[in-house]
Amino acid sequence: MRYILFLSASALSFNALAQHHQEQDSLKHVEIEEVVVTSQVGVNKQLEKEQRASKQANIDQLLDRIAGVQMIRRGAYAWEPTIRSLNAAQINLSIDGMAIFGACTDRMDPISSYIEPSNLQQINVNLEPSFNNYGAGIAGGVNFKLATPELSQHPKLSGMLGTGFETNAEAIQTLASLQYSTDRYGILINGIFRKAHEYRAANMQVIPHSQFQKWNGSLAFKYKINDRNQLTAQYLADYGQNIGYPALTMDVAYANANIASISHVYSMKSTGTDLRSKVYFNHIDHAMDDTKRPAESVPMHMDMPGVSWTAGFYSETSFQKGKHYLQARASGYVNRLTANMTMYPTQGSPMFMYTIPDAQRNNVSLDISDKLAFSEHWGLDLLGNYSFSHSKLYSEQGEAQLSGMKDGNLDRGNHLANMSLMGHYQPSAHWHWMAKVGYATRSASLQEYYGFYLFNRLDNYDYLGNMDLKTEKALQASLGMSYQYAWMRLEATAYNYFFKDYIAGAINSDFQVMTIGATGLKQYANLPSANIVGAEFALRLKPFKYLEWISTIAYTEGIDNSNNSLPLISPFTNNNNLLLNYKGWTGQVELAYYAAQNKVSPEVYGDTHTPSATLLNAGLRKTFKLKQHRLTSNIRVENIFDRHYYRHQDIMKIARPGRNFVAQISLSF
Repeated sequence: MRYILFLSASALSFNALAQHHQEQDSLKHVEIEEVVVTSQVGVNKQLEKEQRASKQANIDQLLDRIAGVQMIRRGAYAWEPTIRSLNAAQINLSIDGMAIFGACTDRMDPISSYIEPSNLQQINVNLEPSFNNYGAGIAGGVNFKLATPELSQHPKLSGMLGTGFETNAEAIQTLASLQYSTDRYGILINGIFRKAHEYRAANMQVIPHSQFQKWNGSLAFKYKINDRNQLTAQYLADYGQNIGYPALTMDVAYANANIASISHVYSMKSTGTDLRSKVYFNHIDHAMDDTKRPAESVPMHMDMPGVSWTAGFYSETSFQKGKHYLQARASGYVNRLTANMTMYPTQGSPMFMYTIPDAQRNNVSLDISDKLAFSEHWGLDLLGNYSFSHSKLYSEQGEAQLSGMKDGNLDRGNHLANMSLMGHYQPSAHWHWMAKVGYATRSASLQEYYGFYLFNRLDNYDYLGNMDLKTEKALQASLGMSYQYAWMRLEATAYNYFFKDYIAGAINSDFQVMTIGATGLKQYANLPSANIVGAEFALRLKPFKYLEWISTIAYTEGIDNSNNSLPLISPFTNNNNLLLNYKGWTGQVELAYYAAQNKVSPEVYGDTHTPSATLLNAGLRKTFKLKQHRLTSNIRVENIFDRHYYRHQDIMKIARPGRNFVAQISLSF
């Protein structure tokens, strides 16, 4: 779904077509509790299992290892997920299907930063538009499914305690969970505390302003009213403090999230159909801070707080009718986003302005999917989405600030349509082929419409919003295959996105810069066209019961209508994992190669050349059975040869951590 006619082999799993339809295109499930990955890119199954086995794996690093997902890095904390190098408003990020939007104008707080392994059950990654994305978008999406208590026929108490330590940055984390279940209700409580000092790159080079600390906790209550009705209430709190961002000019004093929801499931036993509904509310409070930076690096002290809150709902169902597997969802949300800046010159009075002048978006959406199995060899998936998005400024102060940039009504309405058609062909139990074409649209984000002097560290320009932006559109195509044998699995993917009215920054000399030291000013504009193509490859070999080798390859490139290379495009990457299981011990050796990125256009987008890098990591894990308890220990060495390196999507080319020893232990009962 997301690319013009050509390529995207999202290698499909070898289930029968009817079952295959129920999983949908490039959908990957990373099970946190059971540590299982099922997806059309099935090679990742064992690899993700190993990453999750300690129960303490970092969410950012887990996402970064999924083929097709890359992470934009501004420091040691809160990496920003991208899908096939598409990011921000081009992809959908959700928690349990809930729309959530960060409050930081510098994108320091992607919603993935507000969740932890301790409260996650599953990560669903869709490399292309999908029914599972919970909203329309140009690219795919990531949905983080929160853990909920399970009901038990007999009263049951279970839980987990764990702790971990990393020598680099002297990082610690402590986590715990407790669950009590009966046949009528269940309650789940969990929490985690993480703290890290400034980390060290190769040769013990300290990276200033890379520290962070946070705590995260959640509470879930499930109640079975009767055989047909079930209620679940959930609350998640995430509070981060003193978060350093070495790639940016400011740090974060605090980044707080409060997320609450109530869900209802109505089960129709006669048809095997469920009606699942949810109402939710979330509040994000974020404040940038420069008080801990050296005085000589802060030409003018600023306060930059931001607040985002979202209230919404969705109701969805699915059912089987003959050869059709049908899914439908109605959803909607209201999001309010505001951010401001107060500047304190050494002489004179403080100066105040909005950077997001009290913006609001109302959105309603309808999703319909039909998976049709013609036979055991042929299948067809149809997906449609219609959304209406209305954007406006909700305060007189906000309207007054932007009145000098645009006359008349500042409201914007967008009718958005996404459609795709995917065909499956499975000639035998070993081969599976997939071809897909689609059309997708997205509206400009609130920042792209109404942003006011947003500083972009990558190209060193101030940015202004543009209320005349057209809807961004994309033709999409993909082609995929997979081959499976008893001891081998091979997958290949190729894809193409052809954009019309691509949204990017364009130099505007009619306005002066606001940020001291900025190169100039850009305003968001529609480029006539842009194109992104890429491919993914995965191979799993298991010649012996105790030995397994997994290799993944990904490559992407993108250009605009003037043949300039698009920014933050991930180059060729190759990840190899050798797994050895013997008498309950699990050893892992990982060799990762990141090619140089020379396809850049620094004068247009600020991207600069990135050299290649090769890393070697190794780990050892053992689970001990202690009567009814399980003790899991895990040790790991990262960047064994202490290489100095950074990757292309690392803002300002800040060096990543050098050699790091990790020790983790957890007790399950």
